Amino acid sequence: MKKILLSLFILSLLSTTSCNNDDDNGSNDPIDQLPPPTQTGENTIGYLFNGIPVSITNSSEIGAFYQQLQLQIGADFDDDNESLSISLLANGPLIIDTEYSLINNSFVVYWGDSVNCFYDIDDTYQGSMIITYFDDINYIISGTFEFSTVTDDCEIINITEGRFDVQYAP
Repeated sequence: MKKILLSLFILSLLSTTSCNNDDDNGSNDPIDQLPPPTQTGENTIGYLFNGIPVSITNSSEIGAFYQQLQLQIGADFDDDNESLSISLLANGPLIIDTEYSLINNSFVVYWGDSVNCFYDIDDTYQGSMIITYFDDINYIISGTFEFSTVTDDCEIINITEGRFDVQYAP
């Protein structure tokens, strides 16, 4: 009887330790750690900063303005050791599913314990933003973005998989 119980115990132990638990829905994937792509004015911005997920859900850290046919979206992210601010600009009337160049239309300020870098608007050498939703009655704008920027004495910054769903000030 002891051998049967011991065998059952070992069998159950092996079956649980060899099991691959996929219940986390890929939570180790950096993209899954970003806010979901929504179009309801959730006041969220998320992106990968050189592959590291950045999720901004505090509306006091997000600003969006669309005035005189110019869109400006800004977001600040702070953790224990570093801070990061990004700004995105688009000119002209906003048209859904239209790609707006972020070359010379975005900038980054990145500072912390070991880095103090300012990536000016002229430092962005590739990138774009696509407006996926625009509601000029409820002042909601959503979209995607990515860009790369470089400046002297600082690392290249690649912002990828960017998404935003914000309420803007007219």
